[in-house]
Amino acid sequence: MIHISDLYYAYSSGKTALYDINLHIQKGEFAAIVGHNGSGKSTLARIIAGIEKPGRGSCVIKGIDTRDKSKFIELRKTAGIVFQNPENQIVFEKVRDDMAFALHNLGLAQNEIDERIESVMKMMKIERFTDSFELSMGQKQRAAIAGVIAMQCECIIFDEPTAMLDPKGKKDIHGIIVDLHKKGFTIVYVTNVIDEVLSADRIFILDSGCIKHEFKRDDLLENVERLKNFSLEMPLIMDIILRLKGRNIAVDTSARTVDELVDSLARVADNEAGGI
Repeated sequence: MIHISDLYYAYSSGKTALYDINLHIQKGEFAAIVGHNGSGKSTLARIIAGIEKPGRGSCVIKGIDTRDKSKFIELRKTAGIVFQNPENQIVFEKVRDDMAFALHNLGLAQNEIDERIESVMKMMKIERFTDSFELSMGQKQRAAIAGVIAMQCECIIFDEPTAMLDPKGKKDIHGIIVDLHKKGFTIVYVTNVIDEVLSADRIFILDSGCIKHEFKRDDLLENVERLKNFSLEMPLIMDIILRLKGRNIAVDTSARTVDELVDSLARVADNEAGGI
């Protein structure tokens, strides 16, 4: 669905931000792009969303070249972006008005706009959200995501969507993203928090403007040293799994959360107890 070839991008100052980017993401895939601050993650997210244009090379989403201005509306219907600060996406005082604004720009009839808003607000459980500026940061981010979903984009790019949230807000938003992937959305998740990418199908390490390595989630254990080499912290769940394996304790290496790991260990314990 997303095909980036030989992409190069420089800031107006002339400093190179991205170079030699070749990235191909399939429809329905959950791809995570990780890297420390200043690695070029947000710039790449904005290019994929069509906000910035490649200096050289190409970025094509579902056959749409993001540099083609005549395909702007078509691109907006295909790919949407959620920023780390939800306040950057809130324009109107009322949540419904804010969601309607983008839909009007797509040229939709009022009845379809109303239907989409009602459907998405129910799906996101934000029917009671009214005044945009009175919401918490977590609620604002939920509303921002709802606005993108209402556009019926097939692909959603998340640019560090939990960076400004408290622990509960981070967990809630991450849960929403995982659920969207299960519903069939293509997810591009940009972050510097490794713990947040354990639900991804593939993980790309971006460093100094270039993708240095990629691997599947199931291969994360084998790539721990690579993460450390790029100054990325190992996910807590991976640290626990490695410690357990070091003590020769059978463990489910596919566990994505501490809760899943505890459940798997409890099942093993129950089975062993039942066999006594």
